[in-house]
Amino acid sequence: MHLAFGTRASNPEEAARACGRFYVRGLSQLAEDHPDATGRRLTALEALHAYGLEALAQVGVDGYTRLAPTAEVAGRVLKLRREQLGLDPRHIALRARVPEEVVRAAEQSRKLSIRQYEHIARALGLDERYVCVHSEPMGNERIAVRLRTVGEVDARLGPMTVSALAEAAWVAMTQARLEEELGLAPSRNGIEHSPNYGTPGFPAYRWGYLLAADARTKLGLGSGPIASIRELAEDRLGLPIIQAELGESVAGVTLETGSRRAIVINLSGDNRHVFVRRATIAHELGHLLYDPPGRLDHLRVDVYSDLDTPSEQLRDPVEQRANAFAVEFLAPQLDALKLFRTGKEDRLASVMDHFGVSFTAARYQIWNGMERSIPLSDLTTDRRGLNLDWEAREAYTVDYHPIRGLRPTRAGRFSAVSVRAAEEAFISWNTAAEWLEAPTDEVRRVVPQLKELFPSVWQKPSHH
Repeated sequence: MHLAFGTRASNPEEAARACGRFYVRGLSQLAEDHPDATGRRLTALEALHAYGLEALAQVGVDGYTRLAPTAEVAGRVLKLRREQLGLDPRHIALRARVPEEVVRAAEQSRKLSIRQYEHIARALGLDERYVCVHSEPMGNERIAVRLRTVGEVDARLGPMTVSALAEAAWVAMTQARLEEELGLAPSRNGIEHSPNYGTPGFPAYRWGYLLAADARTKLGLGSGPIASIRELAEDRLGLPIIQAELGESVAGVTLETGSRRAIVINLSGDNRHVFVRRATIAHELGHLLYDPPGRLDHLRVDVYSDLDTPSEQLRDPVEQRANAFAVEFLAPQLDALKLFRTGKEDRLASVMDHFGVSFTAARYQIWNGMERSIPLSDLTTDRRGLNLDWEAREAYTVDYHPIRGLRPTRAGRFSAVSVRAAEEAFISWNTAAEWLEAPTDEVRRVVPQLKELFPSVWQKPSHH
């Protein structure tokens, strides 16, 4: 069967990588590539992973194979997923960057280009490889249901936030798949989920402190400041950090796609300040590293007002534990207290600057460490401005990404992973260019810059 690729390799994957062959996908069929093809060009390995050896063998015999079980299946799947999300066609059109009439036409399985169907599928969080292949929505099924539930009960999550999270889920799903294929998924460093959310005598926030110490020990972080929590999450822990516009109230979101977990960080609101952003990522790490699957519930939304509330004042033990984890993980209390006591001027600001934490976090960490022996109002600082050193370490990649105009969700590590996958023929440059919304020549041209921005993508994963 490996002769379907014209080579005698030991297994289909090796044969697919060695053959240098391309396929082209239309809406309803997969065919051999040819110069006049207008569909999506796929590498042999990309086509093998998506459609299997039997389909490619059929292409080898007949020159093409039919992918669609019925003519109406593509539109049915798109409409089902949109309704799962509780969104109108206009919301999907805005996210997919296509006219609303194109969304409506696609839901009726009208004759459109495969690229238009793919744009809509990605906006819905679907795996676009299977549009018109399966009769049910494929990709992030549980996240979609959860998104609708959350959107219906929380007025702060409007339809544009729901649609942004659906597209972010597609990024997380796709990045996780490519990283697995490229061997870029590192280990959990011995960190295990914990179902313990406290007891009346030992509340959840105290467990949060213990888990923070556990994480620091297993990650070999010592007690000093964490230079970049974004790099720690992505490079050491293999957790995609996805940037998105989520309105003014949402701080961050944790989601579970397949066997991997990811963090979505809001570009709007208080996260514009680096100390808040670090706290948001640390809070989401508390969920992703330690919450068992049942507690994460495939998707969990955190708002700024909860993240800025002292841990012991939160009613939800899951949030209470994650809040306590975040502040202790970023600024271990004993070390923060030692620095505070030995400081000379603006001692609270010195704690903020040293550990990269907000005024609220530093204030309560010191107050609790002193067993509340002084009035909270005595813990003040004159400085509230930006810390440029921390801003540089944790800067949003969207601010300086070499592909100008690339939407924020794809301007992070995802862009580098896509390019490396194209370099190694896991996907075609055509596919990478579609994902990165730029001409193929431009995507190829920015490869050196992406290697500078995301060097770990081209390195072997470290297993600490």
